[in-house]
Amino acid sequence: MPDNSYVIISASRNEEAYVEGLIDCIAAQTIPPLRWVIVDDGSTDATYAKSLRRAAALDWLQVVKMPGGRPRSFASQVYAAQHGAEVVRGLDFAFIGFLDADIRVQPDYYEQLLARFHADPKLGLAGGIVVDQYAGRVEDIRKGSEDFHVAGGVQFFRRECFERIGGYVAIQGGGQDTIADIMTLMHGWTLRAFPELPAVHLRPEGFDRDNAFQRGLKWGRKFYLIGYHPLYYFFQSVRRSFRRPFLISGLCQLWGYAVACARRERRPVSVEFVQFLRRLQLRRLRKVCLRF
Repeated sequence: MPDNSYVIISASRNEEAYVEGLIDCIAAQTIPPLRWVIVDDGSTDATYAKSLRRAAALDWLQVVKMPGGRPRSFASQVYAAQHGAEVVRGLDFAFIGFLDADIRVQPDYYEQLLARFHADPKLGLAGGIVVDQYAGRVEDIRKGSEDFHVAGGVQFFRRECFERIGGYVAIQGGGQDTIADIMTLMHGWTLRAFPELPAVHLRPEGFDRDNAFQRGLKWGRKFYLIGYHPLYYFFQSVRRSFRRPFLISGLCQLWGYAVACARRERRPVSVEFVQFLRRLQLRRLRKVCLRF
């Protein structure tokens, strides 16, 4: 009989508008988790109280507070996620997932994911396709990346894979999910985002109050720090120019990348990581070029 034991970690800060809906979503799963840890990362609203109240009726839900306090950032989110992973380390489970509070999935989502892992022993990281819910429209901005990217809000690992890659890398501007993708591939595992398992992202812009210009600069800097190949990122930015806000987003991302490059900002990843990533990206570019 296949081992379907899994745990979920949710790093949450000021999620009172979403956390109870998320709990309802997991409570409805056809295969419930062995343990779900909600890590409250310094909330100033009712997130912790609401989570704790609901946990009283769910024996697999554990709510903990993140020690210390840091400003909201992607790095802080990683520290909270890693703390949650430490909380469950002593449990006997086969898979570990990370789930954002503003994500919603279908009732058999984890059952379907587990079946795909059991069908492919080399699958180390998987998840559904995250679609962004805006007022009056839904966007799938990640289409085409199913074989090399699983969105951080739904990343689900084979435990051996997660421990082999060393968990997440804390990076101030974000990108820890992309680093986990590449580390998974570097260690010989495969990854896959499954289009038939949609995960709806209810807050696409997150807590970011930046305008399109500021957001684009941050994205460009982030992908420079991760190590994206300049040519690959140029074409990626051109492609993004055809999404809202048209043209501005792609140009700002290119500028953010160029500024970080000119400053020779220090990357939080190894030279070997960057070399591996760029080989993959150039290979993808060649495949695209051969289609034309």
